[in-house]
Amino acid sequence: MPDLTDDQWSQVEAHLYDGRKIEAIKVYREATGAGLKESKDILDQHEAELRGQFPERFKTTGKAGCGTAVMLLAVGLLGLGAAALAATYHGV
Repeated sequence: MPDLTDDQWSQVEAHLYDGRKIEAIKVYREATGAGLKESKDILDQHEAELRGQFPERFKTTGKAGCGTAVMLLAVGLLGLGAAALAATYHGV
């Protein structure tokens, strides 16, 4: 990997740990002058290594929120169904 200062690596890794890959790529590109694809590929590999070594440091998994959205949709649909059933039962 290209040489970055310790501070630059710390910034890149902090962004990766926080789930802000785009910010990590920006810092990396500014520090190295590398292209977008090259930077993304290098940081994808670096992130995978970090996840293997320090999984507890990652605040997001990249899939957070998806299950919550499905749950809220299901609850909302059940609520609508219950309201329709109650309206039918009560003759509204």
